[in-house]
Amino acid sequence: MTADFIAKNLSLTHTQYFGFDSQGHSSPLLSATTDVAVAVSSFVYGIDSEVTAEVNIKTKPHNKPLLAQAQKYAVRKLLHQLIFERMKDWVFTYIQTNGVNLLKTNGLRLLENRYPYRLLPFNYYVCFTHSANKIACAIHSNKVIGIDLEANPVSIKVADRYYTPQEKHWLSQLDPDSLPQALKLLWMLKEASIKHSAASSSHLLSGLKEDKLMAAQELLSLSTKERDIKSSEQIYYYQDSAAIKNSPTYVYIAAESLVAIW
Repeated sequence: MTADFIAKNLSLTHTQYFGFDSQGHSSPLLSATTDVAVAVSSFVYGIDSEVTAEVNIKTKPHNKPLLAQAQKYAVRKLLHQLIFERMKDWVFTYIQTNGVNLLKTNGLRLLENRYPYRLLPFNYYVCFTHSANKIACAIHSNKVIGIDLEANPVSIKVADRYYTPQEKHWLSQLDPDSLPQALKLLWMLKEASIKHSAASSSHLLSGLKEDKLMAAQELLSLSTKERDIKSSEQIYYYQDSAAIKNSPTYVYIAAESLVAIW
């Protein structure tokens, strides 16, 4: 029997906030030039003890519905915190609550009956992602945004099934140290691109098979060049210089295993 989800048992931990301008450059979260805000966190779900649901869910298949509920609640709680951090100098006041309808506080409302999600009253675009007990959310002031994070490695079997021949050829030429990162980066680019294009469920498979080789090569190259540099930021961006006006902006937060596209 699956345990019922209890909101008060969930808490967020190790939360990080990131701000970007329209070209993907890092920008202070409170700056007027910041178009994109991203929050990354982990959640802990305690069940009457110090043992977390995250551990139990990984080992007990019947707890998967509980994990799904916890993830759904956690990303919305994180969005509420992101909005507070982004606008804490405004007139809003943060209210800690264990209620599920967090985004109705202070007049905030999440429109999630269809994709892309919108946040009222600002009409911001919203995107969520989660993997195990890691979660992230992003808002863009005027463009559809897609994000994806992956807590677990991506296998060669996944690449064989979904990656293009060109992508697989590139992967075959990489050294063993770079291969796991490249496998995961390509997958995140594909998943984030599906959300960015607001693809319907019937087009998910074709979206996964869409070629993302150029963006993956550029982002991996940037991160590899800085591999020996001790930097906690590890944030890289890419735009096709031949068509900047029409090209999506790609941001790769390597330390968080997260990709954002807008």
